[in-house]
Amino acid sequence: GGEIEEYTQLAADSREEAYFRMVKDAERLGADAVVGVRFTTSMIMQGASEMLAFGTAVKLK
Repeated sequence: GGEIEEYTQLAADSREEAYFRMVKDAERLGADAVVGVRFTTSMIMQGASEMLAFGTAVKLK
């Protein structure tokens, strides 16, 4: 075993991009925050995967 540093960095970058896209979408909806944030990854084809970020957009009173 061992760490593949390039893959680790790519995964971290993908997670950050997914997070910021989710926040941007929530802001477009008029949300003040996103709660219950979760991340998931899946293989979409040989040598390619996707990173998903999801949560509940909320509006504070």
